[in-house]
Amino acid sequence: MSICFLKRAATAASTLFLICSVACLTASAAEDSTALTNAHIAKRLDPTDFRSRIEFRNRLQEPQSGGIRNISFARLEYAFSKQWLVRVETPVMVYDAEQPGSVTQGGMGDLLVRANVRLLRTEHVALVAGAEFLLDTASDRALGSGHHSGGPIAFLSIESHDLHTTFFPLVQHIESFAGDSTRREVNYTLTRLFALTRWPERFYTGTELSVYYDHERDQEGATLELEVGRFVTPHIAVWTRPGIGNWGDRIPQVFNWDLEFGLRYLFD
Repeated sequence: MSICFLKRAATAASTLFLICSVACLTASAAEDSTALTNAHIAKRLDPTDFRSRIEFRNRLQEPQSGGIRNISFARLEYAFSKQWLVRVETPVMVYDAEQPGSVTQGGMGDLLVRANVRLLRTEHVALVAGAEFLLDTASDRALGSGHHSGGPIAFLSIESHDLHTTFFPLVQHIESFAGDSTRREVNYTLTRLFALTRWPERFYTGTELSVYYDHERDQEGATLELEVGRFVTPHIAVWTRPGIGNWGDRIPQVFNWDLEFGLRYLFD
């Protein structure tokens, strides 16, 4: 791993956690975090309970294709109502191929835009469907797919009060429709199950299994991620999420290992 990459990654991570620390200290001084009950946490962690929020995440990972990359995300979700929500996510990436003669690349990745609509909401079950698009905005060839791509997405929220756990099964298909004809097409299907459990003192844990089928390569791959987080105040949550690749051979969506830190601020 090059010294240049470590410096850039450390700078990105330090900036993220400086923002997190200042936000947490400011909010902690102004809010009563003891007012947040287990029921409140369940709603505030539920992606089918639409509310406006902003997230900052930093991911350090080793792709299956080799090298190492650091990605800093800024994600904005705006809820027009409890039925409609739009997400915009901007990644800033640093990538080191760790090959002789290679140069560390840094800059903007592919912009993500998603629109969701909530189709069903009961006491225990909710259903959301939408469309997600990845735009070819990468500032360097190594930082993006070289294509505009998109497709449908749908997921459920299934609440188990006895287990203090919510299950989120998801299915999504992404396929390229424009871009660099010299680059390999994007065409994959994702199935995912995320189980989120709430604990005392405003802590929560999550387990996420993601299985990808790459239609272009006719290959499968999977990742397993574990998350530990806590609501610092009713509006601010922080978390860490390590992950590993379970199987797969050079599928772009699957990493060998991954480590994420993040902060979420809910506006309501």
